Amino acid sequence: MERDKVGEKAEVILEIVGEEKFIEMCKIYGGGSVYLPTYTSVVREKRNSEIVKRYNGFNEGRLASEYRMSKTHVRRILKEYGVRG
Repeated sequence: MERDKVGEKAEVILEIVGEEKFIEMCKIYGGGSVYLPTYTSVVREKRNSEIVKRYNGFNEGRLASEYRMSKTHVRRILKEYGVRG
């Protein structure tokens, strides 16, 4: 595949996912628009999920320290995920 013929932004995606996956993406999304979340929001979701999984009912302080946030913020995350503290 001639990389310079796919467009500048698509060329970056091609480099990241490889030619086979790029062609598959073109079959599915070709000609349309696809929303990609920001890196920050993706990382935040992963972090929050980890906090929820690791919470044992007694370790708010430890989680807050490990993730460099306040206990209040840990509680807010737990509440957002429907976990009772």
